[in-house]
Amino acid sequence: MKKFFVTLLSVLIGAAAIVLLFLSQSGEDGPKYVAKGNTEHKPISLKPFEYKCSECDMDIEDMHYAAQIVTKEGITYFFDDIGCVVLWLKVHPTDNYFVMTRTKDTGRWIKAEHAWYSRIDQTPMGYGFGAYENRSDELLDYERMSELMLQGRHLHDPFIKKSLLEAGGN
Repeated sequence: MKKFFVTLLSVLIGAAAIVLLFLSQSGEDGPKYVAKGNTEHKPISLKPFEYKCSECDMDIEDMHYAAQIVTKEGITYFFDDIGCVVLWLKVHPTDNYFVMTRTKDTGRWIKAEHAWYSRIDQTPMGYGFGAYENRSDELLDYERMSELMLQGRHLHDPFIKKSLLEAGGN
């Protein structure tokens, strides 16, 4: 019986050591999901792998498709794909925010409602909605892009993907 307790104690100490090791590695230096104190309500400059998407938990790597939600309270949430923003807002509805997106054509951060969206970009999550600052005939406004995203009418649907790619994005 004494041998059993010694073995059990050894296993518990080993497990505790492993847990402590993992906790010590997950400090402030790792990727983050939010930033607080953005009282100027401006987009925060991002570096690849510095933040994780608040919706899908992926590292934000490709800055061409990055997006941010900035709340009136100065909390900034980060996203790797504008489609993730739409999904996140469905679960976290609020009136006290605005969405900023990085545009592919100018590389600038603009309000997402002022951007125009392609349906056939190779976005990090594969939804296809790339943001552009300059309007063209084949691009959609934010409201229509959001509707299509919530309806599942994006590049994850093989029938939509085939029809869009054959039609050139319309």
